[in-house]
Amino acid sequence: MYIGFLFTLLGAGLVLTDILSVGVAATPFSSWLLLLTTVGVLVVLWRLFVRPPALAAPVAAMAKAAAPRQLEIQSLQRLVQIVQHGQTSGEVYSMLLESAVQTVQADAAWLVLLPDHTKVEAGKAVQYYNISPAQAAELQSRLSSHTLPDGEYITNDLNSRLGFEGAPQAFRSLMQLPLQGLQFDYGTLYLLKAEPNTFDSDDLSILQTFTSQAVLSIENLELVRTSLENQRTQEELKIASQVQDSLIPKNLPTDNWFEISSHSLAAKEVGGDFYDFLHLPGRRLAVIIGDVSGKGVTAAFHMAQMKGIFHSLMQENPLAKNERDKFPVPSRFMAQANAALTHCLEKSSFITSSLYIIDYEQGGFVFARAGHCHTLYYHALREEVFYFESTGLGLGIIRNESYEKHIKNQFYDYSPGDVMVIYTDGIVEARGGNGTDEYGEDRLKLRLEESYFQEAEAIKSSILADLNGFTNGFPIHDDQTLLVIKFKSAQPPQ
Repeated sequence: MYIGFLFTLLGAGLVLTDILSVGVAATPFSSWLLLLTTVGVLVVLWRLFVRPPALAAPVAAMAKAAAPRQLEIQSLQRLVQIVQHGQTSGEVYSMLLESAVQTVQADAAWLVLLPDHTKVEAGKAVQYYNISPAQAAELQSRLSSHTLPDGEYITNDLNSRLGFEGAPQAFRSLMQLPLQGLQFDYGTLYLLKAEPNTFDSDDLSILQTFTSQAVLSIENLELVRTSLENQRTQEELKIASQVQDSLIPKNLPTDNWFEISSHSLAAKEVGGDFYDFLHLPGRRLAVIIGDVSGKGVTAAFHMAQMKGIFHSLMQENPLAKNERDKFPVPSRFMAQANAALTHCLEKSSFITSSLYIIDYEQGGFVFARAGHCHTLYYHALREEVFYFESTGLGLGIIRNESYEKHIKNQFYDYSPGDVMVIYTDGIVEARGGNGTDEYGEDRLKLRLEESYFQEAEAIKSSILADLNGFTNGFPIHDDQTLLVIKFKSAQPPQ
């Protein structure tokens, strides 16, 4: 009779040796689950075979109980196998019902699960053995009207229990076992026998140990599932971050006419800010910046869409009547982009953006603002720093042809030494001070007033140094993008 105990003890020793040799941090969940379940088996076997002499049953009674106890051991071994092979919670519950019936030789049984915590479908929340759903529901209704005192789980004769008077029962003995975990109740197991007084304290003790092991298995299987999901999510976010990083321009446009410096930082693994450049014929450069509402993977997906729309729409139109109409002006681009986003942008989402087309031959630029942050500008001849107060509506807010009425072009002639600062709201809305103060447009304007004479890279570094000092100790809560474009003081000859 001790052979099963010795084999189980040996198995536990092997699992524990493996855990200690590999290290706690590196050991998979499954090894810990197997060890915990094996310990449960040891507890049951100890109680079956190594009880103190004073409590041991007579030899005849032990022989009579040998067959059921063998079923208990087999059931517990099956639980070990389920945990070891990483099977589902539903399989553990099904085995719990089947094995409990076999262990106590019940005539009928049913298992009621709570879907919120057991992760089972509502249609599978009740399992039956040799009893109809109607019978089980009627019994459960009677039981709920008169509950047993705390700690009591056996009714020796249902005919004498409160709530069952006047209706002789087909099943007389009842054992009801709550499935309780560390944090949640998972349900209740009901076991029935036709004869009265047929459940005893040994049956209750063994099944309590068994249900505890089943619940422990469920909780740890859920931990494993959650851990694997988190690991998978992190891997997917890492891939998404790499893809998004590849979409951000690494080689900034270079020319004798201007300098450009850029900065981009996502609040999460991936973000919704974007910017891009496109050289156009006739010494022209298209610059776009944008911010997708929201954060995370969804925002990053729409950011990639917007980048594709930019490159698609800013292509030469072979049907244009003259050279300068071959590419859409910013307001027309925004209207076309709004139409393209109508069917792929969630109703609750929108995109703010600004598009600039800088024309070096004409010494000026035209831009349209679709609800984006105002452009900060330094005019060298006037020695003045100001914001362009332009109007415009975000993409996706109005999803019909009337959108074009809400977007306008603005033209401006630049001078050598002028500086343009383009950014997303993650810059001016960055928090510091007491946690509610925002960096703000005024402070950004002051930084440009102090650094406009420097090169574009130095101006950007000055702004970021001040921003980091302001937000010191506070986490970034929104994506941050900053572009500094400086028209060189000595412009090339026309």
